[in-house]
Amino acid sequence: MIGTDATGLLSAERFLRFGGLAAGPEFDTVTLWVDSAEIAEGGDSGGSGSALIDSLIGIPKEIDTLPGCLRYSIVFRDCVTYAWRDEGFAMSDEDEDEDQSSPIRRHDSSAFLDYIARATDALDALEAPLLHFSVSTLDAVLDVACPAPPEVSAEMIGPDDPGPKPGSARRR
Repeated sequence: MIGTDATGLLSAERFLRFGGLAAGPEFDTVTLWVDSAEIAEGGDSGGSGSALIDSLIGIPKEIDTLPGCLRYSIVFRDCVTYAWRDEGFAMSDEDEDEDQSSPIRRHDSSAFLDYIARATDALDALEAPLLHFSVSTLDAVLDVACPAPPEVSAEMIGPDDPGPKPGSARRR
């Protein structure tokens, strides 16, 4: 275990892979697992299959999670709602001016928060303002509405790692 406040490490990651999503460990809590990934050095990816494309942009490299990478557990407590989007539908017109340098972002205003305000009474019922966080991976984007930042912990991935274990989020 690297630590219970690995938010800085997570914010510095360049590539993340979606590992799992589960309700819990408590009621109104959502836990997300993501794995850091790196550009694989060496090895022949075989190219894109098109000599023209390969000559224009170069031979594509694989992005893979390897031993020594980190697995993050991101726990959102008092979660009002969340939405999972496939990476193919992740970029909206609103995101064009947004800083894309960190895979975890806080949005002060967003279409997601506007939708929650129109579709529910959650904003009126809460004592604290509702915040929108998004976690972007190579596979998906998770949007979460909750009143406080998530708890982030990390552990090193070993050579025989079977992957994240949904439901194994550590309890407070």
